Amino acid sequence: MRKLVMSCVMVLAAGGAVAQLQNADFENNTTNMFGRPDFWTPNGGWADHASFARPGNASLGLYFAFYSGGAAETMGQVSNLIYQAGNTYTFSSWATGGGNDTGVVSYEIGYDDGLGNFIRLAVETYELTGLGMWIQTAGVSHTVDDGSDEIGRNVWVRFGNANSGSSSDLWLDNVTLIPAPGALAVLGLGLAGLARRRRA
Repeated sequence: MRKLVMSCVMVLAAGGAVAQLQNADFENNTTNMFGRPDFWTPNGGWADHASFARPGNASLGLYFAFYSGGAAETMGQVSNLIYQAGNTYTFSSWATGGGNDTGVVSYEIGYDDGLGNFIRLAVETYELTGLGMWIQTAGVSHTVDDGSDEIGRNVWVRFGNANSGSSSDLWLDNVTLIPAPGALAVLGLGLAGLARRRRA
């Protein structure tokens, strides 16, 4: 039984690796400060923590991103991950209210419909007003059902606009997109590993 548990844990750990969102920590930008962060579209800018210091930023690197969530702006990226049935995808980040310490940030996860339109699968919002510090949010998660339209398409993540619940100026850093296999896949692979060990 111990071997089965260890096999499942190892499979889960491998399946939960962080996806390679490009410039997810906003440390590599070819634009001048306040310009759009590389690989993030269509809106947003970047700035340095030293000039806009706030508690909780010690582990966040030199730079962060910002955008105006209360307007029509969004900021996102199409990832290299492909939706697979049964998998769960979690998009999250560190966040804080903007210069006036107010705002609500929305996390959206979806896909491109083939015509460049964002099709939203899930959204979660987080109130940041008055926190006065950076926090790590739980973000948003989506589990893919069998036969869903998104299967085989790239995962598209973005910080939403007022239509999805965002408001005010928002600061963001250290974005993650984490895929995790479904429970049945983990159990099945764990059992397969156990069977191989018994045959050996």
